[in-house]
Amino acid sequence: MRVVTDALEDSSPEVVAAAVRRLVELEGERATTALRARLFEVDLSLVPDVAKALARIGDRGVVGIAIAALDDPRPGRRLAAVRVLDAVADRESVESLRRGLDDDVAGVRAQALDALARIGGQAGTCASADCARLLADPAPYVRIAAVRAVASLEPQPGPLLAPAVQDRDRFVRLAVAQHAASLPEQAARALLEDGDVRVREAAARAAGRREVGALSVLLTDDPARDVRRAAARGLGGMHEERVADLLIPGLEDRDALVRVAVLHALEQLLTRDQVVRRLCSELGDTRAVRRRACLYALARLEAREVRREVSRAAIDPDPEVRLALIHIAEALFDEPAPLMRYLSADRDEAVRDAAEVWLLRAAQASPLSHVYTDDPPEGHQPSTLPLPPPPV
Repeated sequence: MRVVTDALEDSSPEVVAAAVRRLVELEGERATTALRARLFEVDLSLVPDVAKALARIGDRGVVGIAIAALDDPRPGRRLAAVRVLDAVADRESVESLRRGLDDDVAGVRAQALDALARIGGQAGTCASADCARLLADPAPYVRIAAVRAVASLEPQPGPLLAPAVQDRDRFVRLAVAQHAASLPEQAARALLEDGDVRVREAAARAAGRREVGALSVLLTDDPARDVRRAAARGLGGMHEERVADLLIPGLEDRDALVRVAVLHALEQLLTRDQVVRRLCSELGDTRAVRRRACLYALARLEAREVRREVSRAAIDPDPEVRLALIHIAEALFDEPAPLMRYLSADRDEAVRDAAEVWLLRAAQASPLSHVYTDDPPEGHQPSTLPLPPPPV
């Protein structure tokens, strides 16, 4: 046992942490004296481990020891004391922690904020008001801790956090952005229009129903793909079918990850069948880029049940749409060869070439070369693919 106790004074934090665990396992409550003696002597990173060990063996006096240490003139001892109170998260320590918010050492103030945040709503509304004062603290990491504390202590933290949306430090604004849904409208919009990409992204992820319009603008207009993707996810989390109309334009995004996020968001709002029907209805849109985008989306969903509607794209007036049909044919059609033979006679050279290439590759890959001929092999069942009439 002496070996384990001596190990508490080892210079290696890993050895000390192992000794604390082993001492508790072997001695239980009898380890209290040895652990208390090292509570404020171990490496600062290990203070919570020792405090939790004391709490596990039923030592309620550790809270009183830490509270008394908050008046110690040594900053390191005060910081260790707050770390103890943070580790045990006891309601008895709330008033002492509130005093720690006025400590002249920034690290103590930040740790006191985190401790109050861990205690949560039981700390009371007065504590949240005290924490909100530190949103104007000169140290950025203290202001970030204040955001976390206010959000944890206050049921509706938005009004208290609103001034921080103009904070000069991007990391403070990033912390506030995670609570965008609770902010007043003007403050939430400020974060959605922030000059920092990560702040806009976080705000888009956390935005509420009130910001639906702003999210739809971000989805189509923001220059950063991460923001557009976050806007799609934010809209998908609204759980309102009407929001689907705002997501559809995102299928035209130039970035594949954004398009995938839009499709996932649509599936959050609608059933798969509803998404497929919605996409099919867009195949009649006047804009070719929309029709083309919906073909690719249907292919990603492997919506083989609507291949009849999709096959009509073979006579689409825009060659880019007909090319898209060639690209996605294998995802939707069990037997694309008749469609490819049809498109190999297309009036557009690029479409003809693409269809010809597909047929050649299919002929090389198949032991039967019937994919490129009009005469099926013996026993072959003719395709039931509903092809439109050939173009004039």
